[in-house]
Amino acid sequence: MTAPQHHPSPSRPAPHRRLAAAALGTSAGTAALVAFFAARPDANPYLLPDQALARAFLSGPALTWTLLVVALLGVVTAGVALARPAGGAAGRLVAPVAVVEALTFGVLAQGQPTLPAAGYVVALCVPVLAVWAGVLAFRSRPRWRVPLVLVAALAVTVVVVARAAFATQLGGVLTGFARERWELAAVLVPLATATAWAGLALVGAWRRGSLRRATAWVTRHRRLFTIVAALGPLPYALARLTWLTPWPALATGGDLPAAVRIQGLSLSSGAWLGVVLTLGLILPWGERFPRWFPRRAGQPVPPTAAIVPGGFVAVMLCGAAIPMLTLMGWVGAVYFPAWFWGPALALAVWGYAGHRYGAGALDGDAGVSPAATARPAAAARR
Repeated sequence: MTAPQHHPSPSRPAPHRRLAAAALGTSAGTAALVAFFAARPDANPYLLPDQALARAFLSGPALTWTLLVVALLGVVTAGVALARPAGGAAGRLVAPVAVVEALTFGVLAQGQPTLPAAGYVVALCVPVLAVWAGVLAFRSRPRWRVPLVLVAALAVTVVVVARAAFATQLGGVLTGFARERWELAAVLVPLATATAWAGLALVGAWRRGSLRRATAWVTRHRRLFTIVAALGPLPYALARLTWLTPWPALATGGDLPAAVRIQGLSLSSGAWLGVVLTLGLILPWGERFPRWFPRRAGQPVPPTAAIVPGGFVAVMLCGAAIPMLTLMGWVGAVYFPAWFWGPALALAVWGYAGHRYGAGALDGDAGVSPAATARPAAAARR
């Protein structure tokens, strides 16, 4: 049996063209950011020893100029890939450049700040997502309204009682973001570039036929990979929860201020969100919007809604694995296990993509093709 052939509509560009456009945009953004750093040494985080793994063998200025050259190479290559057909010299040029871009910006440009930056960003998003999901569920699920009101009342009461501690914690995080804005940009913008180029390389390999059997194998084992990936955030999530006890892990002393305890709870919630979203790669709501979701209840979840952020996080974790092991030793290996979390998440996202696009059909796997996921929403709600 062969994989289903999907022909993009004229109004929507093919996946490799969309990825090439993303690679062009992110490479241009990285080039502009690194050029700014080159012109403003006082704002250049690549002069710091722990900002990037490549600082182990390159000076700060040398790394800055190297990243600029690689980013400009990405701009030119992505522009050529968009302007010319995928075959021929242009197609052969994309693959090696994609490898260079992904390794440079996903691994060598990442360092000790990578995971903390991502953790604090996600922790800030958790309360917003919780309120948003609660409002949607309240509007669409009448039976949930009483429990939701009780939970909301409890949360408001806690915030009011400990408002000074919450204000201190939030103010500290926002002040830290403002103070370290360039370090944060030096993490997130190159990661976006690495993710776009990694996606372009994988799509190119798929189109050449070199990944089809591997995709079928990964798709068949995607549940195992997803469960292993969901275990990745657990040590950190549990360690941060101990900040609510007299025996806090990853902290000095047991008498932590209230604001610090709230910070631990916030960071733990971000890690728990990672567990839940990872499991969504194999749970029904990862393929179809739940019934309480407005206007799209029962409809298929666009595969890219999970593949793009999942791929971004997988690239980030793989890039942060070596710096965390180098800087923190066994503590990093246990509490921040990016060394297995990143590869497992990459395989889980790969398997999800194969499942949603029907790639598993190559070897008889019951993958779900776009035709299968396009069933009417009414049928899904029966």
